[in-house]
Amino acid sequence: MTKEDNYNMSDFIQEEVAVRDYLLRKTHAAPDVSGELDSFLAKMTEDGKIREEISEVMSGDNLSDDMDLEKRSLVRRFAIPAILAMAASIALVLFLYFGKKHHHLDVPEGAVVAYEAEAENSQSSVTLQKGDEEPMTVASNQASCAKVNAIGATANATTAVRNILTTPANATAEVTLADGTVVTVNAGSKLVYPQTFSGSTREVELQGEAYFKVHHDVKHPFIVKANGISTKVLGTEFNVRSYSSKDVHVTLLQGSVAVSTSSSTKRLKPGEDAVLYGGVLSVRAVDTMEYTAWKDGEFYFDNETLLNIAKEIGKWYQVSVIFQNPAKMHTRIFFAAPRDGGIEELLEVLNSLNKAKFTYHDGQVVIE
Repeated sequence: MTKEDNYNMSDFIQEEVAVRDYLLRKTHAAPDVSGELDSFLAKMTEDGKIREEISEVMSGDNLSDDMDLEKRSLVRRFAIPAILAMAASIALVLFLYFGKKHHHLDVPEGAVVAYEAEAENSQSSVTLQKGDEEPMTVASNQASCAKVNAIGATANATTAVRNILTTPANATAEVTLADGTVVTVNAGSKLVYPQTFSGSTREVELQGEAYFKVHHDVKHPFIVKANGISTKVLGTEFNVRSYSSKDVHVTLLQGSVAVSTSSSTKRLKPGEDAVLYGGVLSVRAVDTMEYTAWKDGEFYFDNETLLNIAKEIGKWYQVSVIFQNPAKMHTRIFFAAPRDGGIEELLEVLNSLNKAKFTYHDGQVVIE
């Protein structure tokens, strides 16, 4: 390799490092995003196909013997930047995909983003879709706890037609199913149910969270399917939380339920919570208020971390939450407050606890 080749390779390495540093600076508030980019860029230049192509260009092995030195020099001069440009372009696409949630936030150095509100909230009301019909608005979320009653079966209801009830980030909805079961659906959730029940079971599907007050029917068990678990009851009251596969809970208040996965089944008693984590289903005794206060329009946290509280507040009010002092994320507090108040009122209560300082400005909460 000539001195000129060494110079070009050095330039490439410096440029690659510069691209990586630039993108990582842009995503400094999101360690998961930084990791994705760092891993991607490292693979591209350290052990990937691009490294092989660079090596071939730099060594001249892929250049014909009769190519004159000037042409070889031109290939080396322009191939390297072209490869780098391609790498940077792909990395930028990844950045826009993984880091789009963070690019518009004003995040101080060393701060951590606990929750970021969507730049554009596509849904601003409770909607109901009946079969193949277009979704219709059944309640506005102008009130923070909007509720909708008795929107289940119709006179010509059939099991073939399935309704889809969807709630936005800051509204709940109450639906009465064809059998008389009452379901309160939490914010940011989706309930799929038939217009009427027939056959030996009554089945619904849930994404998100809902509280079920099931009409008793010994001959027709009620089944809720949510994120890899199936909850089977005859008539009882329970809460299902399944916003993601890493946050799946079934909490029983009255009666008895059987919670099943593909590999195990657990039967709950009142006051118990079934948790699915890492594919393992376990049962524990809990304060049920922690899992059901939301249906009564309340925030309720008992010895909970500020990080988890920040996420819930961010989701409900659709505001971004940043920890200026990341050490505060692990502080645990008891906290209860109504969800129908304003964000400033809520933060005033939190500040009165003297555990951290909460400030709100321009759609952003800062905790320090």
